[in-house]
Amino acid sequence: MITISFATRNYRLIRRIHGGLITACVLLCIVLAGMLWATVSRRADIAAMARLVKDAETADEQLQPVLKEREQLVKDLTAMSGLLESRRLSWTRLLTRLEAVVPVGVALTRLEFNAKDLSLTLEGMAQSPEALRTLVVGMERSAAFKDPFLKHQSLEKGNISFNVIAVYHEDKSVGVAAGKR
Repeated sequence: MITISFATRNYRLIRRIHGGLITACVLLCIVLAGMLWATVSRRADIAAMARLVKDAETADEQLQPVLKEREQLVKDLTAMSGLLESRRLSWTRLLTRLEAVVPVGVALTRLEFNAKDLSLTLEGMAQSPEALRTLVVGMERSAAFKDPFLKHQSLEKGNISFNVIAVYHEDKSVGVAAGKR
């Protein structure tokens, strides 16, 4: 006969389950320790980056006045180069030559001069079409002005409003000869 005792336990199965659970707990503890180490490491990296960003912002704030000063110097140098460029031109000679070609009956209200391309823009009023024509013809005949062009004309209150453009040709030899005296 076979006898089975139901009061006994199967200790081998319990030992295997117990060993597996202990192994799983140990593995989970190792994974948890790795995750904690990675988190602490990342936080340290973030703190170091925050310090670097703060240092960079401080350095940037310290450089701003220097950059503003440099920008002001560039503006000043640009303005000075414009002044030097305009000093090369004899305004007296330009206005004298212009006065020589402006006839009676023509009044200039505005004169614009571009020193870079030596372009001259004249705006004004003429009493008659003949006076305006005399101005343009006088500029054409003058050696000081090239390609005068009547850009705009209109009749306003009995006078002719006009806009003439031309290229100014400065005779440098006259200035050199006058400067040697």
